[in-house]
Amino acid sequence: MTSELFNKPFQARFASIHLPAFIVMLSFLALTVFSRSNYSHDLFLFFTLMAVCYILIFGFFIYLWHYQIQISGRYVFSWALMFHMMGVLGSPLFEDDYFRYLWDAYQSVHLGGPFGIAPSEYFYQDELSQSIPHQFQAILDRINYPDIATIYAPGFQYSFLLAYVIAPGEVWALQLIYSAIDMGLIGILLKLAKPNMVMLYAWSPLVFKEVILTAHPDGLAVCLLVAAILCLKRQYFYRTAILLGASVASKIFAILFVPFILIQCRPRHWLAFIFTIYLLYFPFLNNGESDLLGLGAMANSWEFNSAFYGVLTLWFSPATSKLILAFLLCVFMGGYFLHYFKLRLGFNLSSIRSIFMIKKNPSIIRGDWLMGIFLLCSPVINPWYLIWVLPFASLYFNPSAWLASVMVMLAYVVGLNIETIEFLGPYDQPIWLRVLEFAIIFAALFLQGIYCWRKNMQTKSIAKIM
Repeated sequence: MTSELFNKPFQARFASIHLPAFIVMLSFLALTVFSRSNYSHDLFLFFTLMAVCYILIFGFFIYLWHYQIQISGRYVFSWALMFHMMGVLGSPLFEDDYFRYLWDAYQSVHLGGPFGIAPSEYFYQDELSQSIPHQFQAILDRINYPDIATIYAPGFQYSFLLAYVIAPGEVWALQLIYSAIDMGLIGILLKLAKPNMVMLYAWSPLVFKEVILTAHPDGLAVCLLVAAILCLKRQYFYRTAILLGASVASKIFAILFVPFILIQCRPRHWLAFIFTIYLLYFPFLNNGESDLLGLGAMANSWEFNSAFYGVLTLWFSPATSKLILAFLLCVFMGGYFLHYFKLRLGFNLSSIRSIFMIKKNPSIIRGDWLMGIFLLCSPVINPWYLIWVLPFASLYFNPSAWLASVMVMLAYVVGLNIETIEFLGPYDQPIWLRVLEFAIIFAALFLQGIYCWRKNMQTKSIAKIM
């Protein structure tokens, strides 16, 4: 089918392939213009534009799948590059986290590091506040949760500093950096998966909104993680350890992948992993503080758009709910660890030469499973957290993950963004909306599970016949 398509005249090829991509670009252009307009706080219009983007991209993917058309990596990358260049011209939507990024960079330049100092301390010390330039005073006034010190680890802090070097206090510098990093991630994914699948990530409306427009830095940690997985696949073990260490030193989420990756390396590579983390943290430890202070405050008191955690807290205390979910997460992680490596436990005491027999060169980690379960157990599920799931959903086809990338956008329906008869705090959601969001996601997971089970049973039946 691919060869037949490209034997057609130029006009037919353009209509079949490039015209849909051009229409997708127009939908992203509309979203970019919307972000700069006076209507950028209109949640209904935002959802309408996002729905158009999702329908176009998923519809194009289904079209390619139905007609068995294989697009090229160059095609996916080139159009993604145009989308990213266009998105940098936009403005953050329904988010103010970038003020913290800009402020952290200012603190690092002028105080040697952002850790351990809450922004609110500047509100009560005239000497400190008067020394701040007017541009950064405006940024300081708009930081959310000002009583909590930064939660962003050194890997992210270096990117904030780079943005400060490019243009101090300007969000477009952050957008430019994270767009470039995301293009690097797309390039890595194209080395690991088919272009048709990578297209779902490269053209994802969630990625366009959260990474390019809103400048969330999670893509940096994910890019480093996926690069580590690529290096592991090619057996570049030192590079694997260094990239994995840099990912962990950017966001703690990456720690979930450490056992699966480092166990395939040797102890000297483990030392490279530890040294990388230390090297990245060292310049910021001049005041004896780290991002753990802010992360501790977040872990203790924050709850937003949660799934299992929100349900458990109806019957148990927050601390008990976290313990239950931590236990279940550990059970899942252990079970998947055994499954991933096809481990055989040795119970023969007379020949204890190796407790674990690890399969060499196992397949790429199901990061969509690991991160998906982790997020479902987490007290906080922000839309941009799905950036940790979607690259792996490009490696292993996972319809539920792509549906979740649509439904998680409902997290923006909070008191801050809507007018409602019922009283809602700034970050409170209507209860019925969260029920709708996760009911659809769990229904998709259930149906996908049934489909996979039936397919597995059919495969076993055919194998027995053969």
